[in-house]
Parts: sequence; C-alpha cells; structure tokens
Amino acid sequence: MVDSNYPLAKHFDDVSEKVKVHGKSMSQDDLKICYGLFKQAKFGDNNTDQPSFYQLTEKGKWNAWNDQKGKSTDQAKHEYVVHCINFFPDDVKSTYSS
Repeated sequence: MVDSNYPLAKHFDDVSEKVKVHGKSMSQDDLKICYGLFKQAKFGDNNTDQPSFYQLTEKGKWNAWNDQKGKSTDQAKHEYVVHCINFFPDDVKSTYSS
C-alpha cells in the first residue's frame, strides 16, 4: 500500500529511478505495463502514428502506451508506482508504505 500522504509526483520520480535497478526481475509483460504507464503519466494519451508492422520493438512500445489511453496522468502515476514497487526488495518497498 502506498502512503497517501506522500506526494504522488515524488513517489513517481523516486520509483522511476529505482526501477532501473530493482526492476530487472520483471517479466516482459510487466515491463510493458510499466513502460505504458510511464509514458501515459509523462505525456498523456498516445497521439503518435502507429509504427510499421516490421518495427517490432517500436510497435510493442506503442501498443503498451496506447493500452493506457484515457487514464489521467495522476492515475497513471499512481498505477505505475503501485505496479513497480512490487518488484522492489522489502526494505525499499517499505519506504513507500504508511
């Protein structure tokens, strides 16, 4: 559970940095969720052109972001934090709890 008194933007920024180290155990599906939520939180709805079928990596990233369409930036930040901290060690995870 994320401490609701802690500023969401601060949580998001902290988790965004820590996920680079502690997110290495994520599956490809979890990485896609985190990527899509991160892009939605930072930029809002995906309004870029869909990549070609042959651009597999770019298409996967585009789809991950597009899957989050319609979520507010705050909702996406909250979901990003909640999802990503699940992959952090308990001592790091506990810094986000009330």
